Amino acid sequence: MKTMKLATLAALCQMALVPVTHAAVNGDLSLGGFVRANYSLVDYSDSSKDKGGDASFDAMSITFDGKIDDIGISVDYRFASGFNYIKRGYGYYDFNDNTQLQLGIVKVPFGKEGFLSNSYWFSTNYYLGFEDNYDTGAKLVWNKDNWHLDFAFIKGAEYGSDTTERYGADIIGAHEEMNQVNARAVYTIPMNDGHLKLGASVEAGQLYFSEAGSEFDGKDDSRYAYAAHADLQLGAWNFQAQVTNYKYNTVDGADTLTVGVVGAAYDIAAEAYGYNFNVARAFDMGWGTITVYNDYGLVAPEGKGQDDSMQNVTGVSISRGPIYTYIDYIIGDNMTFAGGPGVGLDNDNTDNESRLNINFGFYF
Repeated sequence: MKTMKLATLAALCQMALVPVTHAAVNGDLSLGGFVRANYSLVDYSDSSKDKGGDASFDAMSITFDGKIDDIGISVDYRFASGFNYIKRGYGYYDFNDNTQLQLGIVKVPFGKEGFLSNSYWFSTNYYLGFEDNYDTGAKLVWNKDNWHLDFAFIKGAEYGSDTTERYGADIIGAHEEMNQVNARAVYTIPMNDGHLKLGASVEAGQLYFSEAGSEFDGKDDSRYAYAAHADLQLGAWNFQAQVTNYKYNTVDGADTLTVGVVGAAYDIAAEAYGYNFNVARAFDMGWGTITVYNDYGLVAPEGKGQDDSMQNVTGVSISRGPIYTYIDYIIGDNMTFAGGPGVGLDNDNTDNESRLNINFGFYF
């Protein structure tokens, strides 16, 4: 497993959780993006504490969105410290007001729409590859009345299994994701001063094994995941909950797999349940918006001798015009990027680790 560096940690969570203001380009196309800087103070790093934390460039994003004739395009390309990669990049066609077909590097329809998190640090699902993940394939999106449906065929990850330089977490190394199907249904119940969204997702695919000299080289096996979620908006309050289960049936009998994301690699349990619960409260300040939140996640592996991973993020986001700032305090137990070796690994009797993370971004 590759060693994870602090420089990678700052680059991990580069997505924008707020709408981007675009400037018109060629009439029907628009240009946008962001530039971000990051500060972190890590309690399990002596050098971080000795220096009073580390501040550095985080990432830069360039986006293109719009239509040329009847064909739409949506692209987000990112530049991090020492490497760059594509987040999304697909063309789309609107058959009517209800139905859209997307082809390219599309967002995998699994779990809660948007993000299963309020913070800059994402939920535990992101580190497993089940939140805000983009892969290569085709997706059909359908909306009518209170229903939202997604169907997708994902041929494979956006990059091969030999690199960690990618936006979303994917299985890398000897195992490779391929030939995946997804379906998601979300029903919205209107309420006074808000709504309740209830949804369910399923995912199934193959797992190809490639290791020269192994008796299993060239063989494939299966994998699946499913989830149920609820998203309740009541005025300025928001509550999110999700239960997830996944399993990788590996031909070599491995109970862990290697994941690559934004220049880092770590191992995860091959089978686990995930539980997430988030709460947030927004405050309109006149000059902008302040949102206070707490995002909690637990990953409970099914493998023998494997231990739970926990992550709790308490924070506040501050939005004013093109400026967006996250101030997060992350506590982790046996959790990657929070002092742990991976997600759901054998690491019993560990202490909670923590970090303070501040991310400042200018969006255009």
